[in-house]
Amino acid sequence: MKIVVTDKPSVQDEEFVIAGLWKHNSQFDEVDIKPLFLTLRDEQNHILGGLVARTWWQGLEVQYLWVGEAARGLGKGRELMLKAEEVAKERGCQMAYVDTFDFQARGFYEKLGYSVYGSLGGYLGKHTRFYLHKSFS
Repeated sequence: MKIVVTDKPSVQDEEFVIAGLWKHNSQFDEVDIKPLFLTLRDEQNHILGGLVARTWWQGLEVQYLWVGEAARGLGKGRELMLKAEEVAKERGCQMAYVDTFDFQARGFYEKLGYSVYGSLGGYLGKHTRFYLHKSFS
């Protein structure tokens, strides 16, 4: 056996490893992962922002949220989050969670009802990552 290190895994290799983990987990509960991808677009269909997430085991996992400069300050990030939560609830989710750095959007998520449940400092020796959650019930 050997360990192979790469920063450019093949799609097939990455999918194989992930499928192996979910196969293991499915011994305990059905794995019901569904991607959730929302985009904010202008009249010419250019992407001005977006949200990448997934739902599984009755939770909404927000992985990435970005709103470009042209759409910032207009409440579009809030709209994306609320729409993602709406879809998650339709999928049977009872909670949502997200993480953000100290220089990003902690206050934004707290205004949407998310609470910090943990943090991890030490990124580059100066940044802290915050982990937030929100219950839908």
